[in-house]
Amino acid sequence: MYFRILTKLRTKFPLSWLLKIGEVSKAGYYKWRNSRPQRSLRKEEDLLLKEHILAIHKMHPYYGYKRMTRALSREGILVNHKRVRRLMRELGIRSVIRKKRPFYGRRGSIVFPNILNREFFHKYGMKSL
Repeated sequence: MYFRILTKLRTKFPLSWLLKIGEVSKAGYYKWRNSRPQRSLRKEEDLLLKEHILAIHKMHPYYGYKRMTRALSREGILVNHKRVRRLMRELGIRSVIRKKRPFYGRRGSIVFPNILNREFFHKYGMKSL
């Protein structure tokens, strides 16, 4: 914020005065000024990523940021999971938590027949417990 104002006022006043008044370091100002192209490039990349995230979210609304990161990497977009999480938060996307079904898709337990028919207690003359 301060740096934008300093850039506008720089045409009228010397930079050293503006830096003193704004209580900003000279190195900080130049670092901000030189990093502007990277910031705008990052914003464009974020917009493209947001489009991809929205498309994946429409197909798979139950994906969280970890699954979303894996889905993006399958498409060939390698992104850090923290960036995906931040972008999903900006878009207001949350994973839809599915209802837990503990027995969904499972079969009942199988009781196998006693083929060997081993009787340990009768062999030694002991009573079964």
